[in-house]
Amino acid sequence: MNYIIVDDEPIAHTIIEDYAVSLSDLTLIGNCYNAIDAITFLQKKQVDLIFLDIEMPKLKGLDFLRTLTSPPLIIITSAYSEFAVESYELEVCDYLLKPFSFERFLKAYTKVIKEKEHSSKKNKIVKEATNTSIFLKGDKETYHIQLDDIKYLESYGSYVKLYLQNEMLLIHQSISYFETILPTEQFIRVHRSFMVSVFSIKSIVGNQIKLEGAVIPIGQSYKAILKYRLF
Repeated sequence: MNYIIVDDEPIAHTIIEDYAVSLSDLTLIGNCYNAIDAITFLQKKQVDLIFLDIEMPKLKGLDFLRTLTSPPLIIITSAYSEFAVESYELEVCDYLLKPFSFERFLKAYTKVIKEKEHSSKKNKIVKEATNTSIFLKGDKETYHIQLDDIKYLESYGSYVKLYLQNEMLLIHQSISYFETILPTEQFIRVHRSFMVSVFSIKSIVGNQIKLEGAVIPIGQSYKAILKYRLF
C-alpha cells in the first residue's frame, strides 16, 4: 500500500516512517506538512493510506478529510483525544493518540488490512449495470435500482436507508461508499448522514433541503460544497 503522512510536525513523520519500515507492504510516497499540500499531492498520485494529523495550520485535518469525495484509508494521529468521536463518524480506520507505541501502530495497521479486504468484498457486491442503473445487494436479495428513482440516502448505523420514489430499501453499506459509486453530477452529499439526488430537490431554505415528502438538513461543513455545486 502506498501511504503518505500529513502532519506539521517533522518528528511525527520520523516516528511513523520508523514504525512503517518494519512492514514490507507499506511504501512511503509522500510527506506533507499541511493539508493544502496533501490536496495537491492526491491530485497527482494514487494513495491507499493517509496518516493524518488534526491540528494543523491553514486547514484542520478533519476539514481536509471532508473535502475528499473518495478518501483513501485514514489513520488519525493526534495529541488530542477529544476529536475521536468526530473522526470515527467520518469512518476513519483508527485513531492513534500521540505518543503511541509500535504495538499500537501495528494494531492500527491490522485494522487497515481488514478494511482493505472488506472493501474488496464490497466491490463485488455493487456492480454497475448501465449508466442509469446499479445492482445493490440487500440482506436477502439483490436489487436492480434505476438511478432516477433514488430520492435520497440516509446513514443508519452500518446500513444506509435508500429512499426511492415508492419504497425504502435497507442496504448494508456506508454512505461514504455510495459516494464512490453514484455519479457526482446527479448525487451530492449534504450532511454526514445524508446524500440527495439533485433532481429531487424542490427548494433550499436556510440549512434545509426540501424534497417531496422529506426535509434534509445541510451540515455546516457541507454548505460550501453545496453552494459550489448548485449555484
